[in-house]
Amino acid sequence: MLEGFWIRNFKSLKQVGIGTAFPQFVYVEDPTSVLPFDLGTTTLLTGLNGAGKSSVLDAFSFVSDCYRYGVDYACGKRGGYDTIYSHGGKGVMSFGFHYRQPNESVAATYAISIGYIRNKAPYIDSELVAYRNGKESFPIAFLQNGQKTIRYLAADEQISGSQLTSIEFTDLKHLGLAALESHPKYPVWFSLRNLFENWSTDNFYTDTIHGLDTTQFKPHENPRGYKFSQFINYLSKQLGDETESIINDIAAGIPNVLSILLDNTNRDCPLLSFVMDGISIPIPITHLSEATIRLFSYVLRLEEPMPAPLITFDNPENGLDRLHRWYLAGLLRKFDVSTQGAQLLFTTQNTELADATHPQNVWIFSRDQTGFTIVERAADLIPPPENPNEPKNLENNWFSSMFEDRI
Repeated sequence: MLEGFWIRNFKSLKQVGIGTAFPQFVYVEDPTSVLPFDLGTTTLLTGLNGAGKSSVLDAFSFVSDCYRYGVDYACGKRGGYDTIYSHGGKGVMSFGFHYRQPNESVAATYAISIGYIRNKAPYIDSELVAYRNGKESFPIAFLQNGQKTIRYLAADEQISGSQLTSIEFTDLKHLGLAALESHPKYPVWFSLRNLFENWSTDNFYTDTIHGLDTTQFKPHENPRGYKFSQFINYLSKQLGDETESIINDIAAGIPNVLSILLDNTNRDCPLLSFVMDGISIPIPITHLSEATIRLFSYVLRLEEPMPAPLITFDNPENGLDRLHRWYLAGLLRKFDVSTQGAQLLFTTQNTELADATHPQNVWIFSRDQTGFTIVERAADLIPPPENPNEPKNLENNWFSSMFEDRI
């Protein structure tokens, strides 16, 4: 489970932190600014347009690109380091993730900082994996100035500089996390890599204009791909002959959809057809509206049998009518209490979707006088009850009634 993250000097996110982290390993000017509340199964980011919500999702995608392709590609894809660095910021660009193994007491913080020398390429300035067992936290991996320093500690050992074992690691373009082997004593290391390799980001898009694309993705890319056709192909290979029945079970209840037919004639690109209410002939997925396919993709990603560890949606309400938004809100409520082990991070300005999320898992984004993003937790903005012994009374449509002036 991802319990917290922070982002520094990325676009408008000069210093934003949400959730738990090891204070001594937080690369921000003021560690107390990282709001100390563990992320839940569902986390909502909301606020005015341009407040930095989508930049948070892009920061996750940026780190994923760094992991897969290196910092040159990740920065170049977004216009270069100068374009994404917070203008007026100080220090290097940094990102951190606090992660805990499911059903385990131990946790880890993974942090990277990316520097830049003008007229030269960006590079990895430092990289850290810190591990906590009980009350004490200690680094087990640290990279700086081209050298990787590694020390694996037993539970009863104490860390000191003389105990650290050094190995050469001079590649400043690719993350050490991707190159170093997992250690059996620290399974969270493997889980962190799984997080970066398999999270489902909102780069995902439908590809209906020219039909379903059969182009195969490269081995080091996200196995779910970034296109709807690649995702269906992934599910088909994972689920085998049960794919059609499982997809129908997952999609049961989608407004106006009676059933879904799967044609596996072309194994490289399974084709879907939808049996719609009031229409006698099945409709190929390439003839459905973009909004219907997008809703279907949300359903599949939220309810697939082996879900991604982290799923992100950016304004999923766009293009959906009221009936479809109501259905998606129900899915969000269901996902929030699920035990699949997956997490959802999404943005919205829609009251129906926001009301499906508890205020303790909602973060309000706005801009300060200097133009940088600031974040507040929604539950902290709700007035306390007159009787301090009573819980905060959350009325229906708390989102629209409490934060109308902010949104």
